[in-house]
Amino acid sequence: MFYKNGKDTLYLKNTFSKKIYSFPIGSKPDFLGNNHFIYQTQEGLHILDLQHGHEKNVSDAVNYSYSKHYKMLVVLTKPYKLKKQQIIVMDLKGRVLKKIENAGTMKISPDKKKLLFTVDNQNTNSIGILELGPKIKTTWISEGNLGKFKMLTWEKKGRAISFLNESYNNSKTKMLYYYVIGRNHLYCLDPKITKGFISGTQINERPEYTITISDDLQRVFLGIDPINEVNSKSDSSYDSMVEIWNSSDKYIFPMMMKKSHSEKQTRLAVWQPFSNFFMQISSAEIPKAMLSGNGKYAILSNPKTYEPQFQYDAPRDFYIMNLLTGKKNIFLQNKKISPSEPLPVSSPDGKYISYMLQDSCWIYNTISKKHINITRGISENYLPELHNKDSNNIVFMPVGWTRLDKQIVLYDGYDLWTLSPQGSNLERLTHGRKKQIKFRIYEPEDLQGSEKSYDGWISKTISLSGGLMLKASGEDGKTGFFKWTKKTGEIALVYDNFYIDKLYTAAKNKILFYQQQKFDQPPKIMVQKEKSTALLFQSSPNQAQYHWGSTALIKFENEDGKKMQSLLYYPAGYEPGKKYPMIVNIYEKQTQNLYRYCVPELENEAGFNPAVFTNQGYFVLCPDILSEKQNEGPSALYCTISAVKEIIKRELIFPDKIGLIGHSFGGYESVFILTQTNIFTAAVAGAAITNISSYYYTVDWDTGRPTMNYFINGQLKMIDPPSQKPEVYARNSPIEYVQNVTTPLLSYAGKEDNHVDWHQTLEFHMALRRLGRNNTMLLYPNEGHTITNPVNQRDLTQKMSQWFGYYLKNEKPEQWMEKN
Repeated sequence: MFYKNGKDTLYLKNTFSKKIYSFPIGSKPDFLGNNHFIYQTQEGLHILDLQHGHEKNVSDAVNYSYSKHYKMLVVLTKPYKLKKQQIIVMDLKGRVLKKIENAGTMKISPDKKKLLFTVDNQNTNSIGILELGPKIKTTWISEGNLGKFKMLTWEKKGRAISFLNESYNNSKTKMLYYYVIGRNHLYCLDPKITKGFISGTQINERPEYTITISDDLQRVFLGIDPINEVNSKSDSSYDSMVEIWNSSDKYIFPMMMKKSHSEKQTRLAVWQPFSNFFMQISSAEIPKAMLSGNGKYAILSNPKTYEPQFQYDAPRDFYIMNLLTGKKNIFLQNKKISPSEPLPVSSPDGKYISYMLQDSCWIYNTISKKHINITRGISENYLPELHNKDSNNIVFMPVGWTRLDKQIVLYDGYDLWTLSPQGSNLERLTHGRKKQIKFRIYEPEDLQGSEKSYDGWISKTISLSGGLMLKASGEDGKTGFFKWTKKTGEIALVYDNFYIDKLYTAAKNKILFYQQQKFDQPPKIMVQKEKSTALLFQSSPNQAQYHWGSTALIKFENEDGKKMQSLLYYPAGYEPGKKYPMIVNIYEKQTQNLYRYCVPELENEAGFNPAVFTNQGYFVLCPDILSEKQNEGPSALYCTISAVKEIIKRELIFPDKIGLIGHSFGGYESVFILTQTNIFTAAVAGAAITNISSYYYTVDWDTGRPTMNYFINGQLKMIDPPSQKPEVYARNSPIEYVQNVTTPLLSYAGKEDNHVDWHQTLEFHMALRRLGRNNTMLLYPNEGHTITNPVNQRDLTQKMSQWFGYYLKNEKPEQWMEKN
């Protein structure tokens, strides 16, 4: 369990006997087979015998690994009284099978059958492999070495190792070693004698450029850095600290500084140990690199080529380099990079590269060097249930590949599909569109995502033969999990009117564990066995003693016949027939929070907490905003007013006791709405954009990017600058209509907000002050875009409650509201 003070309590429960163990500040839990459990505390490592209840403790544990095959535990310890570390190999009864003194570091193989470790003996070091099993065997790779071993690396199937050695002498020479298991030969990359190694560079140790071994064991990939030279500096009294901003620079000055710190001059290189051939892959001209799945090609690009430009990411030219010959050719030119058109990604076996182009999925064949649009015509030919106007909006995004790159797996808005790399043999795996359920492949958090490959990604292999676990979310708010097989299609395992997540399985997927919650029901862990479901653990069990609010998904057609939906929170202790005040919170789409539990606490980063307000006797309405390009303000107004009118029509609230609240983009939407209607009695807006034209010309100091680069693909969706389309900016800018505001407004911002300049809040305050309108502005020193100091969080949440309490519930005004 997680607590606000950051301290965790680890719980373990037997699903049969119901016995519960609790381990305060416990971390890194794991089951060692069926009968043992392990966890770590500040005191050390603890091994619990689940059959007999005995616990074995290993004090001073730094790290551990477990070999499931041999049922052995390998622990790296650093005893308090000793300067050196130890590696202890033990069985699950705690019997020590092997002890290695003066240990440096260790790394277990991917199959958990071998251990790569180092030993530090005074000024010499050794590295070896420990073969676990009935007879533990040590193979020394290098003994009595004068340098320190670093960056211990296993090939992903455990067939080879690589590591770095840095000498202790003044030159600090770094050499890379490579060893194939069973060949009994150590290969060395010595920068001084290896052909092709770039003079003036050294092997890099940055984690972003970790050592990687190719699947065919022929190549080792690594990063290289220029060797830093100490330059004499001029007298500081003559050095100016002036910043030089040139409009033709690739990046503006702050972004240049951010990039110089985050992107060191590391370049990717490849070493072929058997021939001792070395080749630099990326360069200053083309610095970004990712590998193909088979490690035979590199995909190169330069994000600065088309700078300066005015989208979040610049388009790029992409090159493919044959790592056997060193030849590279451009295969994509001026490729747009955006959330809908991300970086190209290699297939797992490296035969293909997939990429998105104008809402179509394309495949590049690395052998034939041909491109093909594989999703052209799918919507029209294979989705007959859609109207033609809707089918044009269907986008198929690649998610992975089946074994040996035979088929690519695609998502549309609801379903999973497979398709050959030639664009044929299309197969629809799920039928979510018809059921209005969105299906996505589910993996536990620690297994999610594609494989990182330096500056890019390699697609994951998706096995269809054993079936898939699918995460499901319905248009009606239901969530849960389905099991898909080729024979049965998708079958619900658990799918209900709850927010259901964190699925884990046991006994070959026959036993399910998952978390379940509702707004009025704290998270609980459920166990499902043979379609029988039981409660395993309930958090916050005392909540049942208190009144609580509830939620409803409101679907309706507005006065124009447009279908809309909103999330409505009911007040705690709601009495049918009684009317209540209401607070409207806006920020894009929020109905996905229908069944999310919310703790009614005062420490909130944006001050808003629906459980706080429902416990104070308010309805809380969260309408989904149907945004419209270059019309964000008016579209927010349209959707919000439509939702408010629907709730008024249902006679649940007082029409003259409605508040409005929003933060960040929701803050912008809130202040814009206030300039167009007087339906709200009071409002709160945090970190709001109030003058879009001036905001366009600011800088996001957190990233160093010009704010204008967020506009085209960001929330405001403005295509042209204010100088070219002033009428578009005027139509959407709250400051242009500030004279219309009559609603009392509480505005706030952090004075260190580097994302939305706090002067936007100040500008609107000064305009309202000049007009004599009711506005109180809260500026929090040392706070950014959200409020992070707990003292300030409580202050903001309480002031919001007091503000609405006065205007919506006729409570006595607080002193801060009347005078400073």
